[in-house]
Amino acid sequence: MASGWSNESKGAVWSVATAFAFSMSAILGKDLLGALGAASMLFFRFGIATTVLWAGLLLWRRHGGPDVLDVPRLKAFAVGILFGYMTITGFLALRYLDASVYIVIVYLYPVLVVVGSSVLGHRVVPLMWLALAVVMGGIVMTVPELFGGTGHMSVLGVVLTLAQAVLMAIYMIVTAKVLPGLDGVVNAAWTLLGASAAMLPLVVIGGLHMPHGGKRVGEVVAFALVTAVVSNVCFFRAMRFINPGVVAMIMTLEVALALLWSVLFLHESVAALKLVGAGVVIVGVLLAQWANLQQARRVAA
Repeated sequence: MASGWSNESKGAVWSVATAFAFSMSAILGKDLLGALGAASMLFFRFGIATTVLWAGLLLWRRHGGPDVLDVPRLKAFAVGILFGYMTITGFLALRYLDASVYIVIVYLYPVLVVVGSSVLGHRVVPLMWLALAVVMGGIVMTVPELFGGTGHMSVLGVVLTLAQAVLMAIYMIVTAKVLPGLDGVVNAAWTLLGASAAMLPLVVIGGLHMPHGGKRVGEVVAFALVTAVVSNVCFFRAMRFINPGVVAMIMTLEVALALLWSVLFLHESVAALKLVGAGVVIVGVLLAQWANLQQARRVAA
C-alpha cells in the first residue's frame, strides 16, 4: 500500500477489504453448512487457513519475513480460542433465530466496541456517535421482515446472538490491547490456530463430516481461503492503523455487500427498502471515516 497514505486511510482500506471477504461467506458457504454441519465446516475452514498461513510464514521467514514465534504466544493463542467460540456461537444462534432478527442483534457489536473503547479511555468524538446511529439505522432497514412481525423470536436464540455480539466486541478490544503492532499475517496465523483448537472438542463429540467430491472440496478450500485467510489478514492489518471502533463500523459494510452478492450471484430479488438500508449503512461508514480523519488531524495538530 502506498507509503504516502495516512494510517487512517490505510486502516479504512484494510477494513473495507475485511468486509468484502467476510461478505462472501453467504456465497461460498451456501451449501456447506447443510452438507457438513457447523462444527465440521468451521473445523475445515480454520484448519485449512491455519495450514496455509503457517506454511506461508515459514517460507517468508527464510526470505527475511517476521518470526512467527517471536510474539506473546499464549495471548495470541487465547485470542484465537475466543474467536473460535465467538464464531460457533453465531451458528448456534441461527438454529433458533430467523436471520432477519439475528442480523439486527448481532450488529450491536460496533456499539459495544465503541462504548467499550470509550470506557477504556479512547475519546469518541460526537460525530462518531452520529455515524454509529446512522449505521445501526441502515442495518435495521436491511431487514424489513422484522417490521412485518415475520421474524421468529426465541429467547435462547436472542441470548446466543447477544453473547456473540459481546464476544466479538471483547475480541476486537482485547486484540487491540494485548496484541498491538503485530504483523497482520502473524496475528491471523495464531488466531486461526487457536480457533482450530477451539473446534476440536466439538468435532470429537459430534463427529467430523468429510466433504465428498472434487466440487465440494473446492468449495471448502475457497471458503477457508477467502473467509478465513484473507478476511483475518485484512482485519489485523486494519487494527494496526485505526482503533477498533472505527474498524467495527466500517466492517458493517458486510451487510450491504452481502445484499449485492445475493443479487449478482444467487439471483435473489431484494426489496427496495433493503437497498435503501444498504445505502444508509454506506453513508454511516463514510461518516465514521470522516470523523476518524478529523480526529486524527486534531490530534496531529
